[in-house]
Parts: sequence; structure tokens; C-alpha cells
Amino acid sequence: MKERIEKTFADMEEIPLFYIESGSRLWGIASPDSDFDVRGIHLHSKRQCFDFKSHRDTIEILDGDFDLVSYEIGKMFGLLAKGNPNVFEWIRSNIIYFNNLPQWPELQTKIVENFDFGALFHHYRSLAKRHIRLMEAGKKFTYKAAFYCIRGLLSAELAARQIIPELLIDDLFEQIDGSSKVLEIAKDSLDRKKQQAEKENVPEPEQQKILTAITGFSQQLESKTPKKGNNRQKLESVLSSYSHFIRTQYYG
Repeated sequence: MKERIEKTFADMEEIPLFYIESGSRLWGIASPDSDFDVRGIHLHSKRQCFDFKSHRDTIEILDGDFDLVSYEIGKMFGLLAKGNPNVFEWIRSNIIYFNNLPQWPELQTKIVENFDFGALFHHYRSLAKRHIRLMEAGKKFTYKAAFYCIRGLLSAELAARQIIPELLIDDLFEQIDGSSKVLEIAKDSLDRKKQQAEKENVPEPEQQKILTAITGFSQQLESKTPKKGNNRQKLESVLSSYSHFIRTQYYG
């Protein structure tokens, strides 16, 4: 995979920095036909950085089962500062394909220590609610959509308790105390999601059962909004310092 990433950037000015596996493979719920969801960070070239014109801050490549999304480091750090859960998962991924970031373990630790649980809660719940709306409208009711929704709800529940949600779905299940209908449905459906095609719809008799459990769990979360945790100003300071450091390394 490292060679494929290097080949992707061979004809670009942008400088690749850090790339990981995201999505279903990282979460341990991949299907036989799951894509490789490669996500990461790049740096503008020195020419682009000092140009008077703005340059793209997102690179998207879809080539067969190779799905790459790369953010310029400024955009990536901006999303981290706002508490975006998707990019927070990227920096915590244990499937690293490419890493040219010096002092990475130290940076990763500081980001995790200062991440805002309040922002994490709202983002995960928002992601889950979006999936719920799609399923209620009958536009997207696959096992993949149901799992992404349930995973978001469980992660929001943990964030409300100021616990960092695990990435592997089995580990996430272990973090949830006791039993709940939504957890039961998640465990019961896990094997089906892994074995069936990504876009195969959930049979209609099961759809209402899943929706009832998911919407009920989502409503319970309304009263669990956490107070803001950790220090956003400190996180922004960490990111600003590292951004200056990495640009100095590459631009001189």
C-alpha cells in the first residue's frame, strides 16, 4: 500500500505525510468487497505555500478498491481543533501505511489528551442521526448503514461519560456496560454485515426492529450531553506548534 500511495503522489506537487486505513477494515467489520479507505495528510509544496493563489486542500482518488482522501495539514489540524471524530480516528488508527511525520507518538498523545469530549459527543450523535434519517426515508438501509449508525451512537454514549471510544467494534462493545437492545442488534447483525455485500439492503421485516431500537437509544442520549472536557486552547497550541515545526522542516 505504501508504494501505491507514493505512486499516487509521484506526479503531484503536494508532499505526502501520513496515511492510514480507516472505515470498516479499521473497525473490524469489513465485508468481502470492502474498499481500502486510505486517509491522511499532505503538505503543500513550497511553491504552493508561498503562492498568492489558494490551492486545493483536499485530494480524492478513487481507483477500483483504492479510496484515498488526503487533507492538507492546515485543514486537517483545523478539523482536529473543532473536535471532528473522523479525523480523530485517523490519528488513532493502528493500521499505518505511510508515516513521514517526525515525533509522531508525542503529537498523537497530546492530541488525545486534549480532545474535547463535548465536540466528540455532538459529532458522533450527528453522524448517527444522519444515518437514521436516511434509513427512515428508505434511501439507505444496508447493514453497513445500520452499523455506522449504531457505532456512532455507542461512541456518543462513551463520549458523554468522557471515555475515548475504541476503534475496533468488539473492543467498543466491551466498553458498553450491561446490555441494551441496540447492542444486541449490533452483535447479532455483525456477522451478516461481514459476510454480505456492502450495498445489500436489510430485509424489510428487520428494518422496523432496528429503527425502533436505534431511535430510542438516540433519544436517550439527549439528556447525556457532556460538559466540555479538556482544553481546546491547549490543543490549538499543540497543533499550531507542530504545524510551524513541520513546515520549517520541509520549507527551511
